[in-house]
Amino acid sequence: MKKACKRISGIFLTVMLACLFLFPQQATAKNASNGWVGAWSTSPVEFNVKKMLELDCIPGEIGLKNLTFRTRLQPTISGSQIRFTLTNEFGTGPLTINAVTVGKGYESLPQALKPFSKKNVTFNGSKKVTIPAGEAVTSDPVKMSVEALEYVTVSLYMKETANMKTYGLIGGDTYIMSGNLAGSYATLGVPMRMEGDFGEYSVIPVISCMEVYAPGASSCVFIGDSTLANDIPILLAGRLQKAGITDMGILQQAIKGNRLLDDGAGFLGMAYGESMMDRFERDALNQPGVESVFLKVGANDIIHPNCESMKGEARPVTTEEMIAGYTELIEKAHERGIKVYLFTRSAWKGYTRNLLGGGDDIQWTPELDQMRVEINKWIRSSDNPADGVIELDWMCQDEAATQLKDAYTTDGVHFTAEGQQALVDSLPMEFFK
Repeated sequence: MKKACKRISGIFLTVMLACLFLFPQQATAKNASNGWVGAWSTSPVEFNVKKMLELDCIPGEIGLKNLTFRTRLQPTISGSQIRFTLTNEFGTGPLTINAVTVGKGYESLPQALKPFSKKNVTFNGSKKVTIPAGEAVTSDPVKMSVEALEYVTVSLYMKETANMKTYGLIGGDTYIMSGNLAGSYATLGVPMRMEGDFGEYSVIPVISCMEVYAPGASSCVFIGDSTLANDIPILLAGRLQKAGITDMGILQQAIKGNRLLDDGAGFLGMAYGESMMDRFERDALNQPGVESVFLKVGANDIIHPNCESMKGEARPVTTEEMIAGYTELIEKAHERGIKVYLFTRSAWKGYTRNLLGGGDDIQWTPELDQMRVEINKWIRSSDNPADGVIELDWMCQDEAATQLKDAYTTDGVHFTAEGQQALVDSLPMEFFK
């Protein structure tokens, strides 16, 4: 009997070793998602007034009580069930969510739920959940089918918000109101939206991801800076649906002001997020069902250190450092069997960056632009280990490809609605099949 057991064990070990060597582990998260796929996401950033204003003299944290936050979002893929991830990534202590509900929303009534669509969202069977500082939780599945691009509205009620320091800044519409209105079908709240010379932000508290149950489907992540912090993911989802590609979720993980190598600097540094090097694994590789990443970041590594408002705060970098950073990210993705498509660095001539009414913060020069030219040369070369390159020079109005067409840009660097649609229409469909 012992000899037989040893023989069986030896055969099992031999088979396992053969599998490891003959069939290398290149399974993407698509194969390991158990049917759950990312349908919507936003990247968490820190917003801590006490820390930003250096108010260490104030004991305890600053926060309000008895608030409901209602967020309307759009899944980019259909599914038979849904679930949500709530994050306390930058919290200063445990964060308690006292009630969470979800319902079908309207296009023209962003705070209202469709009749009889509301359901409670639970966590291990409980309507209440406490998230430790620095952690995230995923809800129980909710028996609610959703269609790609329809409106889904999530409401969070919190009795205490002092430890809530984690927000997304794009991807939905959020309204804040006093009292527990998570169960209400119609509410009247104040929009959590910031607009100014520094940009436009749609504040999304705590929610970082929505998944759908769609066996056999997968997701792709668009991650980068403000040039992707727009409607590109939603426009792409619409194009895929029209093309009959219904098994691919599009996740948006762009942060305005984000840099490849360094965290955000300056007065608004927290809103610019952690460096891509630090957040890539969490925001890209760990997304549910991800099989590919579309990466567009690096403009701010050049622009911010040369801004008058950030000189001495934002560290200058070299071309060699940037290339090493891109290479490291691509290799990390490949270790997980995830493909990476790298955008060429888009032109920015004409961009001046007016910050808080302070006037032109930077001026384009050929010398400053040289690093972008050198990085693009590497991106187009055989030394680039990415799985594909997305060329953007066609968006320029000059032969030297230094300045975007007027119809495509609002300020010399950010894309108009026409520019976003043109970029989406240029993406090869084979990247999503």
